[in-house]
Amino acid sequence: MKITDMHCDTISRIYQERRQGKHPVLRSNSFQTDLEKMKQAGYLLQNFAMFLDIGQTSVPYQNCKEQIRLFLEEMEKNQDIIRMVTNYNDIMENQKQGKMSALMTLEEGEACEGSLDKLREFYRLGVRMMTFTWNYPNSLGFPGEPAASHLSQSQGLTPRGMEFLEEMERLGIIPDVSHLSDAGFYNVLAVTKKPFVASHSDARAVCPNVRNMTDDMIAKLSERGG
Repeated sequence: MKITDMHCDTISRIYQERRQGKHPVLRSNSFQTDLEKMKQAGYLLQNFAMFLDIGQTSVPYQNCKEQIRLFLEEMEKNQDIIRMVTNYNDIMENQKQGKMSALMTLEEGEACEGSLDKLREFYRLGVRMMTFTWNYPNSLGFPGEPAASHLSQSQGLTPRGMEFLEEMERLGIIPDVSHLSDAGFYNVLAVTKKPFVASHSDARAVCPNVRNMTDDMIAKLSERGG
């Protein structure tokens, strides 16, 4: 059995530690995910998130670009065992060659700072999946987070968020509804025609947390092919 994991924060963790003067690398480290652990486990694909906490930065676009640079450097250094991918055929070709695959994602749509041009730039750099929010409201929408419990789950994507959603589907960036409010989920369902994903969400029936998905959401996501 080959493993596909839709989300990890390893690149962001390496980025933060290097800013503190440490020198972790992707190939082997003390974190939960590294390339040697992945190879031993039999990975097909790992999605690597460029994660931002916009409560801790005033320059999310710049920080995201720095993480992407780190990711690309790590891909170059480790191309003997893993290659970056941007489509399904890339994954299959890597598998034929005995290589693992890495897909670049964004966790926190405010990396784009509300700019469709920046979204298109991230696509050109290889980003193929993005969440709209993390734990805070932003220019694109509202989160489904306990920390934002004073906000109504009826607040979904903003008008700008809807523009982003349409452009993401046109470009081929997969919408990721993890961290998004209930209303935001149904906005994505209503507007999109292609499959979308919830890269790291659980079932609310099992764990009643607003971060998790209702049975109806899970069913609708599956029906869409996501």
